[in-house]
This record gives sequence, structure tokens and C-alpha cells, in this order.
Amino acid sequence: MNQINEISLTALRYFISVAEERNFTKAASRLNIAQPALSRQIRKLEATLGTPLFVRNARGAELTEAGEILRLRAYMIFNQIEQTVHDVTSQSDEPRGVVTVGMPPTPGELIAPVLLDYVRQNFPMIELRFREGFSGNLLRMLNNNEIGVAVMHEAPSEDDFLVTELLREHLWVIGKAGSIDRPSYTLAEAAALPLILPSRPNFLRILIDTHAEANNLKLNVIQRSDGVWILKALVRYGLGYTILTYGGVLSEMQQGTVDAVPITNPQVNWTLYTAMRQDQARKPASRIVNDAIRTIVDGLVKQQVWK
Repeated sequence: MNQINEISLTALRYFISVAEERNFTKAASRLNIAQPALSRQIRKLEATLGTPLFVRNARGAELTEAGEILRLRAYMIFNQIEQTVHDVTSQSDEPRGVVTVGMPPTPGELIAPVLLDYVRQNFPMIELRFREGFSGNLLRMLNNNEIGVAVMHEAPSEDDFLVTELLREHLWVIGKAGSIDRPSYTLAEAAALPLILPSRPNFLRILIDTHAEANNLKLNVIQRSDGVWILKALVRYGLGYTILTYGGVLSEMQQGTVDAVPITNPQVNWTLYTAMRQDQARKPASRIVNDAIRTIVDGLVKQQVWK
């Protein structure tokens, strides 16, 4: 307990600056303090924790394994403090405070710009912040109060979450522009294509695997990629096909860089939700953001932008 009491938020802020700059001189300049004073603070923090946080070298400073652990925990602490400030200030009559929204990469690409524009125009006292992640990571962030609202597939079923269905998406076969000349694929035909897919425990991969196994199909996976942007780049280059939602390739479809056709017989559904902890759902600012997301998605569906 004494060690915890001796670690101040200022020391953590100094540590984060050095970790991000990887250089004591640059970090001191960023913090507007003298470099020797910064070095003393970091040495004091290392002494308190009983372990080195940086390896000093001619190029600057690199994090040790312990330093990397502290960096991740420090980010979590500052996010929780911001969320706490939001929880306190949101009790006023006018909705205000920071609302941190977590989204997967591709739904986020569609929702985030419109959401930010709407909130800025209608609720200027609410500050939006965005975190990107897949559903498993977003659930962890919700549980840790690092985010207030999540847009996610495979929403939690526990009673302490408020879950709202946004959209029931379907899975599509995605290929390089000009590579698909048919209106649809059966699941069996899609499984036989040379596929580029993420690895387990990615929720999309688990969904695809589950349906393939239920239909006694073996997926012809020729390449694994756990980054959605790299995955789509490989497909655009013509190195294989993938299976995603239509919303996952909306930008590419608008640019004409990929083809996309639905999977039928059977159709594979993947539902998109918003999720909030019940304590967050009682906050006016969080509810406003949650409702705005639902309105935005409904509008995109009605315009047939999102299928």
C-alpha cells in the first residue's frame, strides 16, 4: 500500500511522456520541465516500484518489460479518470462531459464522423473520444470503465449491461474488383474459395467456423491476417477472397476497388449492437450518444448505404 501511495499521477504523466517520446530530452521539452528534474522523477518511480522501467542508450530510452506493463496500466488509469470526471459532471442539467465510444474499425468508419458532427452541433458540452477495437477488447474496456458506449458484435448478455440491437448484417464474399461475376455464393462455394481470414479468437472467424462446421464444410484458408486493413489490402491486390459484412467494405465498394456479393443457402447473420454498463446508461450524455448511434445506423440502412 505504501508503494501505491507514493506513486502520483504527475509521475505517471512524466513516465508516459518518456515512453511515448523514447527520449528524456524530448519528453522534458514536451512537459516544459528541465531534463534533470524529469530524470530524477523517473528514477524515483523506478525506486518505488523496485524495477527499471527504461533501458537508457545512445538513441534515447526503450521500455523494459516492466515499463511496457506500466505504460498499458497508466493509459487505463487516465482513461478511467476521464470517465469518472464524465460520470460526475453528467449530473448537471445540461448534458456534458467526456463520453468515450469504442467501435470496431469498419462500423466505426461509417458511424464516427456522423456521430461527431451531430454531437458537436447539438450538444457542445459533450466531448466525444473514440477507441478502436474488436468485440472482445471492447467488452474488456467496458468492464474496466475505459469506454462508456461500445458498438460491437456479440454483445454481452449479463444483466448489468444495456444492449440495443442496431442492425442484423449478413456476410458477403469480397474479392478484387472484376473478380466476381455472379450475384451470390452458397456457403459451400464461399468456403471453397482461396480465403484470407483472421485467426481465432476473432469473433468473425468464430462465426464463420461455426457455420462451416454446422454444414460439414472445410474452409480453404490460404492466408491469415488479424488486421482488417491489411486483410482488405491483400484482397484488393488479388491474393485471395475474404468474408466480411457489406459495411466492412463500404468505402472500397464506393471506390470500386472490390466486388462484394452475399452468401446464401444458408445466409449467415451477424448482429451489431450498442452496449453500455447499466451505471453508464443512467448518465444523460451516454444515453444521448447511444441514441444518436442508433439513429445514424437507421438512417444509413434506410438510405441503402448500409446493407
